[in-house]
Amino acid sequence: MITVLKHLIVLLMPCLLFSQNEQPTEAINGTYHLMVSERGIGSKLTKEKLFQYGEMGTDKVLAVAACQRCAPALYKYQKEESEAMGVPVFYNTIGLYMITYDHESFVMMVPANKKSKDWTDFTYSNFYSKSIVKAEAMTKQKIIDFIMTL
Repeated sequence: MITVLKHLIVLLMPCLLFSQNEQPTEAINGTYHLMVSERGIGSKLTKEKLFQYGEMGTDKVLAVAACQRCAPALYKYQKEESEAMGVPVFYNTIGLYMITYDHESFVMMVPANKKSKDWTDFTYSNFYSKSIVKAEAMTKQKIIDFIMTL
């Protein structure tokens, strides 16, 4: 029985990855819980961020902020990387990638060497999810495994 389940998972994995290969939408918008606290208002640590997807001119962007009045970090949608990885990928000018994990979660990471094809070597990563349970259950190793799968 376990062997059958393993084979089923292996067979369904490409389907799951393929099903995620879609254009980002406003369904991204909302409050996300963080795996690891980050700086927020007045440099206080926060475990929540606000996400908003939209367009600025001709660019599709993801704005991430610590509060309604806080200045957001802007991530530009990366069409080529998204097509190559099979999931929507966003990038900002300071070197941070926001990679879609599932329909309600993202992995944020900074590759140690952007030119390297091995993105499992990163200087920083975090996990953001609308589900607090997913955010609390995520680990750095799970992030590495996810990146390796992509």
